[in-house]
Amino acid sequence: MKRSLILLFSLLVTGSVDAQVSMKSLKPNHAAALETYLAKNRSLGFMPENLLDRQYLADMRKYFRKGFMPYYTFGDLNGDRLEDFAMLLSRDGEPKETGLAPKTHDPDFPLRIVIFNGQHAGGFKVAFSEDLYGPRASFINYSMKKRKKVLYYGIFETDNTFTMRPTGKGYIVDREDQP
Repeated sequence: MKRSLILLFSLLVTGSVDAQVSMKSLKPNHAAALETYLAKNRSLGFMPENLLDRQYLADMRKYFRKGFMPYYTFGDLNGDRLEDFAMLLSRDGEPKETGLAPKTHDPDFPLRIVIFNGQHAGGFKVAFSEDLYGPRASFINYSMKKRKKVLYYGIFETDNTFTMRPTGKGYIVDREDQP
């Protein structure tokens, strides 16, 4: 019920073009693929960035880039010259208290990372998904590392990160290769 109210509230809130406040904030073809995925996975939900404190989100954008969206990233994630995208989604379940401060890092919520690979025939295919727990300060990002693009998950203001490296038609988690 609480998650449904948060989702409903986020759909009613308007924001800038660079805001991840509803599925309308995504590229239209990404939103369509995500809607199809969520319809088949009803225990999952879109995470709007307004779950984060405004100042904390502003700090994230100062660190990463203007317009940074913590739970959504896109680009050619696997090097096949097609646009792919990745999302950090909420899952049904109870949060776990960590005892950490500040409130942006406690509790850990049930999350899922999903990577959608672009297809030559059009559309997207889920190439990777992993369930995990993380705080609202969690994010996914696609950025340069030593002249190479890297997709990674992290928790802002911590060293808790891991990369997702393309391999074959999917991805593997590499917890040793931190961005």
